[in-house]
Amino acid sequence: MRLFICNRNTDKIATENVIKDLFAVSENSIAILQETEHVENWKTLVEKKMQESDFIVFVIGADTFASDQVKWEYAKAKSLNKQIVGIKLSTASKESILFCQGFQVFEKVEQCFKFLSKTFEDDRKLKFEQYKMMVSSTEKVTESRMKVNNLFFTITSSILSVGFVLGKTFGFTIAATIGMIVLTALSLLVSYFWEKLIDSYGKLNTGKFKVIDKIEKQLLDEHV
Repeated sequence: MRLFICNRNTDKIATENVIKDLFAVSENSIAILQETEHVENWKTLVEKKMQESDFIVFVIGADTFASDQVKWEYAKAKSLNKQIVGIKLSTASKESILFCQGFQVFEKVEQCFKFLSKTFEDDRKLKFEQYKMMVSSTEKVTESRMKVNNLFFTITSSILSVGFVLGKTFGFTIAATIGMIVLTALSLLVSYFWEKLIDSYGKLNTGKFKVIDKIEKQLLDEHV
């Protein structure tokens, strides 16, 4: 489980203590990500680390959200649809707490970690169920594609067989020739729809495989 920690520099020492407590209660089973360097591309670095994180944790002090940087981090976390939680310091002000109405705030690190662990496990179980459903539906699409393929092959073969029998029975009379032309055109029309339908099944499965691949990567990343 990866946590991205957001805090003001004025709360640096208190944040370090929070991180130590998080490592203690988690028995070092978590990874902490931060961006403390003030460089020109800090927004790019923060966004990248947020994307790699499972949760965004704000350490809330007296004037945490008076910082434009922290406000930007909060807005970015929301835009990335990340789960946001807060850990309240003893110095937290009413203004800072009021700003946190959009997410859950904990007074104790133990409570926060317990909540994050449960949410993480529930999310992992949900992803695994989604993965199984997608794999199952992909197999069903493949089976349907094979059935449709066999059906259209039978229809096309039957139409061509009728045209062949018609020509063999009546020769190249006008009526027989017209009949064979009509049947040939019909088989071409059926083949056209056959190709379109098979192609649609292929595109559907391609999309499903992309989703499956994405879920697999997420599950592997979480496992690591």
